[in-house]
Amino acid sequence: MKNVLLVCLLFVGVSYASAQEVYTSSGKQGYQKKVNKKKKGYDPDKLIIGGGLNAGFGNGFVNVGISPILGYRFTNHFQAGIGVGYQYYQEPEYVDPVDPYKVSYARENIVYPNIWTRYFVYKNFFVDGTLEYDIINLKQPGYDNMGNFGTIKENVTNTCLLLGVGIKQPLGGRVSAYFELIYDVLQGQYSPYPQGAPDIRIGFATGL
Repeated sequence: MKNVLLVCLLFVGVSYASAQEVYTSSGKQGYQKKVNKKKKGYDPDKLIIGGGLNAGFGNGFVNVGISPILGYRFTNHFQAGIGVGYQYYQEPEYVDPVDPYKVSYARENIVYPNIWTRYFVYKNFFVDGTLEYDIINLKQPGYDNMGNFGTIKENVTNTCLLLGVGIKQPLGGRVSAYFELIYDVLQGQYSPYPQGAPDIRIGFATGL
């Protein structure tokens, strides 16, 4: 079986060499030297598409979201692009003045366009940064300006600057997983990222 495989590989090699044969103007047989030309300008092979999904449930808490991205590999080390995400967050609160055991829920719907960059410092290890603009719709139990208890609705915005480190794990073909630790260094009033601790992200990306 090994001999058959060796013959097949040899045949493929000879066929490839034969395909490179050309004839000179004198009629003598020669060989054409292959030249690897670098593509200039836009290269669709360097496009990156991907994103992440998250889902968490338990004891009245709900946290689900999706965050697609589109990017471009400018060099072997540097990538950048844009993205947009959606996050739904629900948290139980016990604030009813009549029944302290009644569960009310604070809810957030967040839409966040962003610009991201990623730089590989060593092999598959990278540092990254993301500038994110959060558009937040809040619904939470509380008192209005008239002193009445009910659901308070509010639309707010928040800017986040996320810095972090991560590792890329190839999964086969052109698909890779990305594991990141990020932290919002701005920590605005309505930042959806916890203060004092990094946030963990897992995402996937592939080239076209």
